[in-house]
Amino acid sequence: MNQRHTEFFGPDLARGPFSSQRIETSALQIATALAQLRAPLTRSDDALRGHAAFIRELADRLAPDWAANIGLAVLPEVSDTIRLTVTTPIGTHSLLELWLADGPGGGLTTLAPTSVSFGVGTVLETVVNGKHYRVLTSEAGVIDVTVTYPGTRSWYWAVTRLGRVYYSSRLYFA
Repeated sequence: MNQRHTEFFGPDLARGPFSSQRIETSALQIATALAQLRAPLTRSDDALRGHAAFIRELADRLAPDWAANIGLAVLPEVSDTIRLTVTTPIGTHSLLELWLADGPGGGLTTLAPTSVSFGVGTVLETVVNGKHYRVLTSEAGVIDVTVTYPGTRSWYWAVTRLGRVYYSSRLYFA
């Protein structure tokens, strides 16, 4: 009989010295080892996704300069206005680049909305008015942006940090 066992949530780092030469990989390995302490007892997809999110959160806290994950929450349209809240997982100031795209994976939109305003976050540079911005998050790692458009149109916010681009769910103006 084989005396080996399976590690369901990553390598068992207590078995010997192993460290990556890349801080972001080491942070993920350490986070995986720590997360084994609370491995989910169920094998449901939701439990596994929650556990993976927990590992990512731990890794981002261990190496915040390499944390790239971004949270994007689009609220429903109210009076021709849609609000987006952007959050970074590390809860500190971050520099983000935001632009409106016509679709996921797209570059800069061809049509600007009526207005774009930032309630939380500091606009450091307006690259293209109404379309493209460089913004510093609040101390809590949050940006709040509002888009206004009176017609029927769809956009997506693209947000990048450390070279990785995230796209919001659709901003649909009816």
